[in-house]
Amino acid sequence: MTPYYNYLLHNLEERRQNRYAVVIFLPPYLDEIIAPLREKYDPIYNLVASHITLVFPFESGMSLDEMAGIIKAETDRQVSTLIELDSIGDYYPQFPVIYWKVKQNNDLNNLYYRLYSGLGLPPPYKEYQPHVTVAREISHYRVMFVKDMIVSYLPTEKFFAQKIDLIAPMAGNKWVSIRTFSLSGLELSHPD
Repeated sequence: MTPYYNYLLHNLEERRQNRYAVVIFLPPYLDEIIAPLREKYDPIYNLVASHITLVFPFESGMSLDEMAGIIKAETDRQVSTLIELDSIGDYYPQFPVIYWKVKQNNDLNNLYYRLYSGLGLPPPYKEYQPHVTVAREISHYRVMFVKDMIVSYLPTEKFFAQKIDLIAPMAGNKWVSIRTFSLSGLELSHPD
C-alpha cells in the first residue's frame, strides 16, 4: 500500500466514527437572547445551536435506527416538561465554562439516566446539572469579569420542552439534528 492509500484509508476510518449527542434546543426567542453572548464568549458558538445536553457526545457502533428506537422508547414515556432557566453558574476551576443554569428538574434528571441506560453508556456525571453553555475557555482571572458582563443579560425564563434531538457533527464539525423525538403528553408552545 502506498502512503497516499494509507492516508485515504485512515481518513475514511475517521469519518466512519459515529459521534452523537442528545439535546434540547432552546426555542428561537431564547436563542436570540443568548446568541450574542455565545458569539462573544464561546469560541465554538457557531458549531452547535444553544441547547441543554441530555447525552453528552459519544461514539456508538449501533445503527441510527437502533439508537432512534431506544430514544423514542424513552421519549414516549416522557411528557412535555417545564424548563426554568435561572441564574448563571460556572464549573471553575475544573472546566472553563460559564452557563445559564436550569432549575432542579426531576423529569430531566430521570430522562438523563434513562437515556444513558438505554444506550448502554455510563453517565459521565454522577450528579447531572442541566445547563446552557454561555462562555467557555475563559481564563481563570477573567471568570468574574465575564460573569458580571453576562448576568444582566440573562433573565429568568421558562419554556416547555416538547422534543429532543439526536445530533451529529457534519461538514466542518457543525452539529446538526439528524432525528427529532416528540415528548408525549401535553403539547404547549410557551408557558403562561
